[in-house]
Amino acid sequence: MTSWKLIAYALVAVGIVSAPLTATAATRLTDKEVRELFNSIEHNRSEFEAALDDDLKNSIVKTMPGQVNTNEFFDDFEDQVERTRERFDDDYSSSSEVLALLQYGSRLAAWASSQPAGFRGSQEWGVLATDLRRLATAYNVTLPLPGGATARRLNDEELVAAAANVEKLIAEFRTAYGGAAVGTSGIPPEKRESMMQQVDTLASHAKALNAALANEQKAEGEADALIKHAGLMIQTVSSASLKQATAAWGSLRDELAKVAWGYEVRTFGL
Repeated sequence: MTSWKLIAYALVAVGIVSAPLTATAATRLTDKEVRELFNSIEHNRSEFEAALDDDLKNSIVKTMPGQVNTNEFFDDFEDQVERTRERFDDDYSSSSEVLALLQYGSRLAAWASSQPAGFRGSQEWGVLATDLRRLATAYNVTLPLPGGATARRLNDEELVAAAANVEKLIAEFRTAYGGAAVGTSGIPPEKRESMMQQVDTLASHAKALNAALANEQKAEGEADALIKHAGLMIQTVSSASLKQATAAWGSLRDELAKVAWGYEVRTFGL
């Protein structure tokens, strides 16, 4: 089973996904913007550490399974930021490194919240915390991290590939879906026509998304239209129960899920 199918089944199991889709495609960070965010995190981490008084720098940060001196914790945190920045590349989103970085962020958030209101460095912490929350969102997770959290982001090239696959697989699904509908008794011609119109609308949204991505646009509007229409398609396909089209729909659904996650939509009805 692919990692994306595992994600899909996990979301269903915990009740995160539903249909029809109501989520909206987010303002997605490009690879360039993620790199800039890593730089901002490092800058604001340094500013935060420098603002702390000596007592806080020599206090204790609780970790799993024990605790560590704040200075040591900051050294490890700095190393993790640098490791994540170095590993991030066009063909590698550094998901595991980001997850480790956000684990530091979660522990740091708990430590900061235990300090008196207005402590020296609190203002700098607020700026750093904003960066860390944006990073978490870009990797389809929240901060503080929930138990058993995973971080996953589609880089620009992965998103382009997934969107291209969607357009290709819609054509294959249309053939299987149309044949299954024609061969199934009980589906009147007007219903079959409506079903095929839905597929054609999905195809037009996919084409628009690919055209926008080819022009190096962020394409949130095109992605939003595609994802929301896919949510409607899920209902139609499910209610039709056309077994002959199941395999074709499964392949298409997996690529649609990738596009949804690429735009930080985690309530995609699967």
